[in-house]
Amino acid sequence: MEKLLSSCLIAIMLVFCCTSVFGQGQAEFKTIKLEPPTLEKGVSIMQALKQRKSVREFSDQQLAVPVLSELLWAANGVNRDDGKRTAPAAMNIQAVDLYVMLQEGVYLYDAVKHELAPVAPGDFRKAAGMQPFVATAPLNLLYVADFDKFKTSQVPDAPEIAKLTWVAVAAGCQAQNVALYCASEGLGNVVRASFDAQKLAEILQLRPAQSILLAQTIGYSK
Repeated sequence: MEKLLSSCLIAIMLVFCCTSVFGQGQAEFKTIKLEPPTLEKGVSIMQALKQRKSVREFSDQQLAVPVLSELLWAANGVNRDDGKRTAPAAMNIQAVDLYVMLQEGVYLYDAVKHELAPVAPGDFRKAAGMQPFVATAPLNLLYVADFDKFKTSQVPDAPEIAKLTWVAVAAGCQAQNVALYCASEGLGNVVRASFDAQKLAEILQLRPAQSILLAQTIGYSK
């Protein structure tokens, strides 16, 4: 009986230790289906603008799945029947991808399916920036331009300066969408440009045509 009880306790402890914020173990690092946003909530846009600010001190409280789902949808989710998004993109090329760094691993946000596709298991948050708070804040977003997407667009031969402008504007709009959602939901955030781009590119397994534009750290303020 004692051996049986010991085995049960060990099994329970293993499950508890491996469980992530999503209720999945790290051994099951896989696609995460996100929840639809709740649209009948939040403060007015004017209140969100008034409350928007940069925060650099975060608690280690993890984000619940509904909060993460709504935050990513706010960033660049599908908001119309024609598949277009909450953030503008030049000619709807959607050349900016959103990578999500959580405690259990790195994911790529698939806006069309509204889900997180696994990229790399493990806690890489420390690599998301130069400031100490990036390592303990629950979420770091990375806005990544994919210039290969212009090759199959209606403007494959557009000047490089135009492409850079388009992706910069798209990333800025997405980051501001996130900032306004944070202001409405009582979350802190800060947009950053300080990171080791080469190291992050290795973690994210980026191709040469991809480039990290911005980072954004999100969590509950201390």
